[in-house]
Amino acid sequence: MDSIINIGIILTYVMVGVATLTTVLFGLKKMLSNTKNAKKTLYTIGGLILVCIISYISYILASGDVLSSYEKYDISSSQSKNVGMGLVMFYILAAGAITSVLFAELSKVFKK
Repeated sequence: MDSIINIGIILTYVMVGVATLTTVLFGLKKMLSNTKNAKKTLYTIGGLILVCIISYISYILASGDVLSSYEKYDISSSQSKNVGMGLVMFYILAAGAITSVLFAELSKVFKK
């Protein structure tokens, strides 16, 4: 019975890998066929990488101190720093999303 489960898990990994590879190749094909939209996509990916870098810098600069009240949950300093990095990334992306929605709506109002 274990060998059937192992074969199923391996087959699942292979199918996920093929699907991922197909998705990436199809995306690259579409980007190369339309270079104008490819620039916009690359700018967006670059912005996301910039947000990740800023969040990682906050991870490096964080103190790593864990409050004594959290010690009962076995939270290490690296886990605390990872949560902080995720929160910084969330705050930056949320602020960007809110700003872009407000800009889009306000630009419609002032154009009319």
